[in-house]
Order: sequence, then structure tokens, then C-alpha cells
Amino acid sequence: MKIRILITIFIVYFLNSCAYKPLYKRTNLYHPHNVKIVIKSKGKYENNAAEMRLLLDEKLNSKNSKNSNLKLVVSINRSVSSMGINKDLSSDALMLAIEANYIFLDKKGELTSGKLRNTGSFNYTTNNYANIVSMEDTSKKLIKSLSTDLADLILALSVKRKIRP
Repeated sequence: MKIRILITIFIVYFLNSCAYKPLYKRTNLYHPHNVKIVIKSKGKYENNAAEMRLLLDEKLNSKNSKNSNLKLVVSINRSVSSMGINKDLSSDALMLAIEANYIFLDKKGELTSGKLRNTGSFNYTTNNYANIVSMEDTSKKLIKSLSTDLADLILALSVKRKIRP
């Protein structure tokens, strides 16, 4: 009987003292509150703003969130530059760079701000339809990558003062 109790205590103690601790918490600092996401862009580039808002909203907000004054403002700037002409003179490689300037605010003011930049390239040929599809595909992949990185930065945020939603 004593052996069974000792074994049970040992197993419970051993399982509770496991060294595994997750890197990120399941809940963030502003967990029950909704984050208002504002995306700004100078030009109308495909559906980059709507897609980024959708991806960020999916990562940052839950269905049962409360309304709050938390706000994430993101400004998207896109630039396209030539990378050079190929030897066959029929295609040209273009580089698409998307830069996202962000600021995360609460009721008191700025919590964090910064800039993220991502680049991608695609072949520019004589076929106009292929060029449009290539640019949209590259843009979509860059927006997805930027929004994932931005959401991870906001979720892993550690501030010195208390957040006022």
C-alpha cells in the first residue's frame, strides 16, 4: 500500500515538474479585446489591403472579443524595379518590394511601431496576361508573409507599461 502511494506521488511530482514551457502564451496581453485594423495604401494594388486586413484579423482577433480602443494602423507601399534583361532579350525580371509601416496604439498612445519589408521577383515577358498573373501572385505571397510576420510581432509584444484598451 505504501509503495503504491509513493509511486503515485512520484508520478504526479515527475509529471508536474516537466521542463517543457511553450515559447508563446495561448493568450496575448490584450486577450479579451478586439483590435481595430486600419490598412492604408497610396494606390489600388489588386486587393492587398483587403487581404492583409483579413489575414491580420484572423490572427489577432477572436470571435468573442470585446470592443476596445486598440488600433493597428498599417501603411502599405509597393515598388517595382527592373532586375535586368535576359540573354534572349525576350523576358525581363522584375523585383516587387512591399513595405509595411505599422503602429500599434491603445488608449494612452503608441505601444510599438516599425517597418517590415519583403521582396519577390518574377519574369516579365511579352505576354500581358502572364505578367498580370505573375505580379498578383507575387504580391499575394508577399502580403501573406508580411501579415504573418506582423501578427507574430504583435502577439509576442512585451511592453513596460500596462495596456489600456
